[in-house]
Amino acid sequence: MIFGRIDVKKLSLGLLLAASTMLAPVSVAAEPERLMLGTGNIPIHPLNLRVILPWAEKVSAEGDGALELVVRHGQMLVNNENYVDRVTDDVVQIAWGLLTFQPGRFPRALVSSVPFIEGSAEATAIAFCRLYEEGVFDSELADFKPLFFVPFPQSSIHLNGSPLDSTADLEGKVIMVGSPTAAEVVTGLGGTPLSTPLYDHYQALQLGTADGNIIPFTAFPAFNLHEVTTSHLVAPMGGAIGMVFMSRDRWDALTPEARAVLEANSGCDLTRSVGGIVDQWNTEGRETVAALEGHTVTDIAPEELAALQAELAETVFDSFRGRFDGAPELLDQWKAAMTEARAELGQN
Repeated sequence: MIFGRIDVKKLSLGLLLAASTMLAPVSVAAEPERLMLGTGNIPIHPLNLRVILPWAEKVSAEGDGALELVVRHGQMLVNNENYVDRVTDDVVQIAWGLLTFQPGRFPRALVSSVPFIEGSAEATAIAFCRLYEEGVFDSELADFKPLFFVPFPQSSIHLNGSPLDSTADLEGKVIMVGSPTAAEVVTGLGGTPLSTPLYDHYQALQLGTADGNIIPFTAFPAFNLHEVTTSHLVAPMGGAIGMVFMSRDRWDALTPEARAVLEANSGCDLTRSVGGIVDQWNTEGRETVAALEGHTVTDIAPEELAALQAELAETVFDSFRGRFDGAPELLDQWKAAMTEARAELGQN
């Protein structure tokens, strides 16, 4: 039927098509999965500038709308004492932390802190990652997804206002340490170990609460330790391992797209690359300190190191062997892995 110039059948069909179009679902771009990363560092910390921020920017760029990392610095959100809990409680989804600051949680991983086992940060990266892939650390890392490890080279010894030509100069001194094995070394050398958070080292040295510390040269730029130290002895006093990680549950809950981006930017190749960056950072720190007026930097004499490895090292090794079931076997595995890594890098 036609009324005037309007075809009712055509009008009805048009209205029906319009209605169906209005009811059709509208395509909306999915929001990227946003993960908060807590560094626990001051913003200008070299680890942030050299490793964490470039990595986070790369991940977000490659996320291409599927994943975005939001980086937060400072100790209010994440610190040395709570970084694991912050991740497991989902306060942050990713965090950075040194495993030596959580010795009760990661006793097996602390094999990386045993002194007198020489090797660069890159060698440590190779050795630790291989053992990790073999499942050696599964009992304490099973609930976590390490995205990459951050290895540190062997620590050196530093004193404020006293000569330091050999380890004999530590006798009677109060020395700040960051691991149980370092404390045993100080005790064995006649000093008194003092467990002190890194953020408090400057004040302790400035006020004379401590005479020195055992730490890599990587710590000097961020904490201005060159202002409160004068003498430095380069010796293999124990390394350290940290990690940038998620909880396993949060990892499993990621979208496949987000997980794929992180998978492409994690693992042992990245860990080895980070080791090389840390070695360069440590070298630059040492060279900067050595060039400062009033500072002396001395390499431990080969004969003194050999004597320490023959005497004190075995005492320290025996202490580690008694810490938990399987510790003797783990120490042997670590020594072999480090020897193999050094050989691969031409460091033997």
